[in-house]
Amino acid sequence: MSRYWILGCLLVASQGWAKGLSPYLPLQISSEIESQIEKVMALTPGAPLTRPYKAVDVMRRNKLIATRFPELHRSVDAYLARYKDTFSLTHASASVSVSDDGSAALPNQRSIKRDASYQLSASGVVYISPFAYVAAGAVYADGENTLFYNTHVAFGYEYAQIEAGYRDHWFSPMQDSALLTSTNAKPSVSITVSNATPITDWDIRYELFYSKLDDTTGISQQGELFTGKPNLAGLHLSVSPAEAWTIGLSRTVKFAGAKSNLSIGEAFKDLFTPSGEDESPILSPQSLASDQKTAISTKVNLPFAFPVSFYGEVAFEHSPELNDQEANDKALAFGVYFPMVTNNLSLRYEFTRVDELFYQSDFYSAGYTNEGQSLGHWVSDVFLGQEQVQKTSHSLNMNWKFAQDQIIDVTFTAADIDTNSSAQQAYKELNVRYSFATHYGFWGVDLDVGEDRLGEKFKRISAFYRW
Repeated sequence: MSRYWILGCLLVASQGWAKGLSPYLPLQISSEIESQIEKVMALTPGAPLTRPYKAVDVMRRNKLIATRFPELHRSVDAYLARYKDTFSLTHASASVSVSDDGSAALPNQRSIKRDASYQLSASGVVYISPFAYVAAGAVYADGENTLFYNTHVAFGYEYAQIEAGYRDHWFSPMQDSALLTSTNAKPSVSITVSNATPITDWDIRYELFYSKLDDTTGISQQGELFTGKPNLAGLHLSVSPAEAWTIGLSRTVKFAGAKSNLSIGEAFKDLFTPSGEDESPILSPQSLASDQKTAISTKVNLPFAFPVSFYGEVAFEHSPELNDQEANDKALAFGVYFPMVTNNLSLRYEFTRVDELFYQSDFYSAGYTNEGQSLGHWVSDVFLGQEQVQKTSHSLNMNWKFAQDQIIDVTFTAADIDTNSSAQQAYKELNVRYSFATHYGFWGVDLDVGEDRLGEKFKRISAFYRW
């Protein structure tokens, strides 16, 4: 109870300092501007460890690079201007695609399949007052239902911002994917509390959310299997003990969904006190179903003559101090990012390893998923049916602005599993995106080629417009 009192006092006290709140920038929806924003975040101190980024945070950081990187500053500042109007369309895009792979989902694309022949998306924001706004965003792909990704009502203060609706939660400094929560699975409705402005000179950030997932079969409780809608609760806390260094703790609890449900209060207690134990001697461990995960993340930005950003996270199925923790239920990821190899070229490398049991659950036969898609890293979906093996992934990205108005972005991704089976091949994918900038947005072509885990080749080509 003391933890709840402390959090409550923090939120109430913060109201005295507060000024206003902030909408969110795109996440896995507008590649060109997102790559620019990532440069800004790597070139400034005290970087956040979660996404989507709040617009006000990026505005503050963009001012810090105005003298040293004026071209990048002007580009990002021009984009951020659309968030300053009382009523504003903040994003619009359209694409048409041809693909020969109809079975797999696109990584980090909210469960949208590769064979979607067209895709439309748009988002906007309406400010009611400095302390309230309404955001709306949706993606529609051929063969899919409309997916809401940034549609919510927000109210509160800059130190206590509350949102209800569809809101992404990416608890990780990684770009290729996240271990605990990402945009890989279908979005779900949530209630979130966070701070738009870091607290104190230590840049303290927090985020707390509760969401309702979709129907899941195979929920094991009291020795029986049920169908129901599990819940997902998450907590993130981070601090910057030094100007260049940020460290954070993230927790998620997937819980209940069927008979003898674990209450929301009990689930949030588990977020703050990760014991993995049932405090009731009357009920068996299967009567109160929950799946807990913990991640410790960090990021170091060194914005010197040759800027570089180092970051990573290590995750556990339970808290790291539990005595009964299995040796094969962990995951780790790390990356290095060079935002300014030259003024027009950036490079990034990331590695991820997921142990055999990290995404498995004693209570949910589908594991750590929503409608069959991993809530965390996409590598779990690539090797579906190979749950009991260790998985690794590598990602190498180059972003090159080779002309004033033209960008080439190249990403090579490889994933493999720890097995000697000749039937299983390494997953390989090469993505090449060409973007041409105009006063009215970006036009371009996106090409995907690769080979799946069974050795079957696939390809996908898209033509797009993004504003």
